[in-house]
Amino acid sequence: MLTARQCKNFDVSGVLKVKSLLSVDAVARARAAILGRFASLGLAANGRWTLSERAPAEWPDKGYSAKSIGNKISDVERLLDEPGIQPIVDTVLDHADLDREFFKRPQILVTLPNAGVWFAPTDGWHVDIARTPSGVRPGVQVFILLSEIKPQGGGTLVLAGSHRLLNEGRFVRSRDVAKLLRQDPGVCAAMAATPETLEEHAKRAVEYDAGQNPHLGIVELTGLPGDAYFMDMRVLHSAAPNMADQPRVMATHRFMRADIVPELASG
Repeated sequence: MLTARQCKNFDVSGVLKVKSLLSVDAVARARAAILGRFASLGLAANGRWTLSERAPAEWPDKGYSAKSIGNKISDVERLLDEPGIQPIVDTVLDHADLDREFFKRPQILVTLPNAGVWFAPTDGWHVDIARTPSGVRPGVQVFILLSEIKPQGGGTLVLAGSHRLLNEGRFVRSRDVAKLLRQDPGVCAAMAATPETLEEHAKRAVEYDAGQNPHLGIVELTGLPGDAYFMDMRVLHSAAPNMADQPRVMATHRFMRADIVPELASG
């Protein structure tokens, strides 16, 4: 399903957007199921958000407790059965066998409106997996948009190109990866995005000639319901403020290679 250029772009930037990958019906069912959970908190009713009478959240508060809604929702889990996802995962992971124990089910990502002014956060940047001596791509994370997410609307921020750093043939714990990357001058410069420069950041990060050195730049995960982003699990990423009038709603899942588990265990 991916063109040669898409594969090269993913190799260099570590992030790939595929528009309209998931079916309208699957997305609608998952969204309705999530809204049902929020209805029990008094934040939704009849399939719609009811936030007008609620005091707005303030960054970095997402506006609810993740534990209060949980991640065990069958209609969200069924999103992973959509026919477009697995072929892309297989392609970018070289058709490797996948581990099913580390990440057993998709995670729900919802951010209620929580900011009057958008900014790139200074805290919260992280990776979800250690750097391993082999340097192979350890896994890929998919982000599935279940609502329209406009710029500055709470979409996850990813630092494109950061997966190509610290691959030095040694084991580096995930928390140390984030710490070391944040000390890199190039990373610091790339993370200094403003609302005015976000679009230029994204363009610089993902539009390039394959023979050039990779650029670093923040990419904001925005788009329409059914769009999906695939991200190399080594990429530095962060939650972001939501200054829209509607919540950011996504589902995400991590696909990890089985042959990377021994390296993680030994590290």
